Amino acid sequence: MAENEIIKHSKNAYEIIKSSGKTIKHKLYEIFIEILIIVIAVSISIWFHNWNERRHDKQEEKEFFTGLKKDLQSDMENMTNSRKLYEYTLHGISYFLKAQHDTKLNQDSVIKYSDCFFSSTDLDPHIGRYEGLKSSGRFSIIENKELLNDIIEMHESIIQRIQDLNQKYYQQNQKIASLISQNAELAHNGTVINAASVASRSDFRILIGTSAGLIVNNIIPIHITGIKKCEEIIAMIDKELK
Repeated sequence: MAENEIIKHSKNAYEIIKSSGKTIKHKLYEIFIEILIIVIAVSISIWFHNWNERRHDKQEEKEFFTGLKKDLQSDMENMTNSRKLYEYTLHGISYFLKAQHDTKLNQDSVIKYSDCFFSSTDLDPHIGRYEGLKSSGRFSIIENKELLNDIIEMHESIIQRIQDLNQKYYQQNQKIASLISQNAELAHNGTVINAASVASRSDFRILIGTSAGLIVNNIIPIHITGIKKCEEIIAMIDKELK
C-alpha cells in the first residue's frame, strides 16, 4: 500500500511540474505537500515493518525461552544425578584408602564400592536449541543481554568444562579398572578374594587418590556451578515470560 501511495504522489508531483497556469510559488507549495505525503507514507511503512519484525522477534524469543527452560531443567537433573554418583564414588575411594594390607575388608563393602571403578557418567547436554539459534545468528532476539551472556556462558564454558572433566575421569577410571582386572583374584562365586592386597598396592592407591582429588577439586565444584547457573537462568526466563 505504501509503495502505491509513493508512486501516486510522485506522479502528482510530476504532473504539477508540467502543469501550466500556476505560479512557481503555487507549484512549489503543491510539490511540497506531495513530498510530505510521500515522506509520511515511507515513515509509516518503515515503522510498521519494524513493529512487525519486533513482534515476530518477541514471539521467537518466547518460544526459545520456553524450550530452553525445559532443556536446562533436564541438564540440571543430569548434573544432580552425576554429582550424586561422584559423591558416592568418593565414599568408595575413602573406604579403600583406609584399607591396610593385613586388614580384612568387609565383603559387602567391597562389592558395594568396587563397582564405582567400573562405571562413569556423562552429561549428554540438550544443546540443539541453543546451537540452532547460534548458527542462525539470531542472538539479537534476546533483549535481556545479561540473560544472553549467562546462556552463552552456560553452553560455551560450563557445559564444556563438565564434559571435559567427565571424559578425564573416565580415562582415569579406565586405568583403575585395568589394574584391578590384572591383579584381582576371583572365587568361584565371582567375589574378589584378595581385595585387601589389591587395595594396599601403591599404584592402586595413587590412582584412586588422584581420582579423589579430581572429583573434590574440579568435578563436584563445576557441577555445583552448573546447577546454580541453570537455576539462575531459569529464574530469569520465568521473569521474561511473565
